[in-house]
Parts: sequence; C-alpha cells; structure tokens
Amino acid sequence: MDKEETLHRIKSVEDEIRRSKEGALAEREKLLRAARREALELRDALRAQAEKRGEEILREADALIAREKETILAAGRKQAAAMKAMADGNLEDAVERLIGKFKGAIHA
Repeated sequence: MDKEETLHRIKSVEDEIRRSKEGALAEREKLLRAARREALELRDALRAQAEKRGEEILREADALIAREKETILAAGRKQAAAMKAMADGNLEDAVERLIGKFKGAIHA
C-alpha cells in the first residue's frame, strides 16, 4: 500500500467513524425524547390516579362525617325527647300541687 492509498483509507475510516458517531448521537437523542415522553405520560397518568384517589378519599370522609353527624343528632333528639318528657311530667306535678294549694287555700 502506498502513502496515498493509506491516507485515503484513513480518511475513509474517519468518515465511517464520524457517520457512526452521528448515527449514535441521533439514536441517543431519539431514545431520550422517547424516554422523556414516556416519563411525562407516566407522570400524567399517576397524577390522574392520585387525583381520583384523593376524590374517593374525600367522598368517603364526607360520608363518614354525615353518618357521625346523624348519629350525634339522633342522640341529641333522643336526649331532648327524654328531657321534654321529664319536663311534661314535672309540669303535671306542678299543676297538681298548684291545684292542691289552691283548694287548701279555699277550704282554709
């Protein structure tokens, strides 16, 4: 091989290396874009799942609060009814005593 042929072969190999390097860089960029796109899609999907689960948790909490509120109100109603019945009984006793005192005052 003469000098010119060697130089030509070196140039050829350098061109081949440059093309391979450019191809590898282009493939790298393509893979990076695809990975970024997948990461964004995954992030969006996970965000949607998290929002959906958050809404479910809020609905469950609202339902629990409503049940507890109704339980408290029912207990309050029951207690109020008992107090009213006791007050009604006390009113009857008070009326009977008042009538008794009135009759005692009349007969005295």
